[in-house]
Amino acid sequence: MIDFTSHFKDLNSINLCLQKRDELSNSEEILLIKEKIKTADNETKKVLGQELNVFKQSVQFACDQRIQALQTELEKDNFQNFDPSFYQSNYQVKPGKIHPISLVTEEIVKLFQKYNFDIFEGSQVESQWYNFTSVNTPDYHSARAMQDTFFADLQDEKGENYVLRTQVTSNAVKYAETHKPPFKVVFTGLVFRAENIDATHDINFHQFDCWIVDRKASISQTVTLIEQIMQDFFAWPDLKIRLRQAFFPFTNPSFEGDISCPFCKGVGCRVCKDLGWIEIFGGGLINPEVIKNMGLDPNEWQGLAFGPGLTRMAQFKLGVSGISQFYNGNLSFLKPNSSESLS
Repeated sequence: MIDFTSHFKDLNSINLCLQKRDELSNSEEILLIKEKIKTADNETKKVLGQELNVFKQSVQFACDQRIQALQTELEKDNFQNFDPSFYQSNYQVKPGKIHPISLVTEEIVKLFQKYNFDIFEGSQVESQWYNFTSVNTPDYHSARAMQDTFFADLQDEKGENYVLRTQVTSNAVKYAETHKPPFKVVFTGLVFRAENIDATHDINFHQFDCWIVDRKASISQTVTLIEQIMQDFFAWPDLKIRLRQAFFPFTNPSFEGDISCPFCKGVGCRVCKDLGWIEIFGGGLINPEVIKNMGLDPNEWQGLAFGPGLTRMAQFKLGVSGISQFYNGNLSFLKPNSSESLS
């Protein structure tokens, strides 16, 4: 740990501490390390990355210590008048930008709207009936365990705790309660899982589900639709998809889908582990039990459900190394270089 205490000891306000923290975090020394990382080999990158983390953590630690001391003084009831003009004189107001996840969501939604899909977002806090039971996820399913799901203290009329939705699939039966078939609908929004955070996992991320309910459902037609959507999204007309057998409680039969790696155009690279393919969506024929829970007769109605990981699609589209970057509030990352458009 590097000692930055001297940089903060004479500062007498929280805002000044934050300004000093930002100043140190963007110093020439930090910028030099970042430039070296761009051209360094993997081993050197690791060393420089550790050095960068130590520097940032040390600055934050010194800043937090001084802020805590200032807050302790404020709690002694030494009244100081709040001066709103400080922000006008010390900060340059800049226009906001649309979040990259929102940009990607908007682009995909528009692609599906071309094929007359409805859009439905639903609630982030759901009953266990909508989130699990209605989509054929029984009590013994691992997804209902505490390590995967965030449970609220509030309970429904059945005495079951509400949950932060773990999947936008929780919208399926709720949508069918207010819409008559046939219908085509997209469910999109934020979901929550008690995950270990790494490059491809976080405790919250965005999903995108597409459900088609009609008297006849064709997997081959759906595959063609998915392929067309992916080709348009990645602006690559030669992109291909392939299916593998899988299991999901709300579809039967179920499949997982890969797309040609958009980074190497299917040749093989570090991102796709030289396979030329990247897993990006899952789907299948809607399970008859779910059709029943929609209040429909499975002998009359069939359905197809499929969905790509929205955050993963944004990660691939924008070339982002880890999905946590979408959620950590780093303004430099969130600010687009030019217009608020991905195309």
